[in-house]
Amino acid sequence: MYDDENMTIGEYLDVWLKGSVYGSVRQSTYDRDTNLVNNHIKPMLGGLRLKKLNSAHIQSFYGNRLDAGLSASTVHKMHDILRRGLAQAVTWHLVPRNVADVVKPPRPVPKEMVALSAGETRRLLEAGSGNLLEALYILAVHTGMRQGELLALRWQDVDMETLS
Repeated sequence: MYDDENMTIGEYLDVWLKGSVYGSVRQSTYDRDTNLVNNHIKPMLGGLRLKKLNSAHIQSFYGNRLDAGLSASTVHKMHDILRRGLAQAVTWHLVPRNVADVVKPPRPVPKEMVALSAGETRRLLEAGSGNLLEALYILAVHTGMRQGELLALRWQDVDMETLS
């Protein structure tokens, strides 16, 4: 299947994503992880041999990604991917230890939520009046739901008995 001694990080992450992650997480999580692996981790670390990867490589990678303008939250997600991936490599006896465990990822800065004022809310609803998404705007204002939650709603999520 693969040469354990010469396997690169990129090769291993492909095997891990397809063999261990796919089907065990939501499709959106798998897609996000695959995107981060393909667009960030593999271009920077993918050519290194799995057995040669060390904590300094990973710490340097995080600094590089921050310097490239990625958010601390995105780099933290990549840390989680590497930590989970390398934990599986330990379980599969491909490496003796998880070198990502001793690396300190950047701390994501919590985003402070700012609510709309009454005037801003009124202007939003006036601007959306007659718009195809008017009901979505009204629901957002009255429930405080996030964009992803609003867009994921389906008719089966509506309890018509409670509404009447």
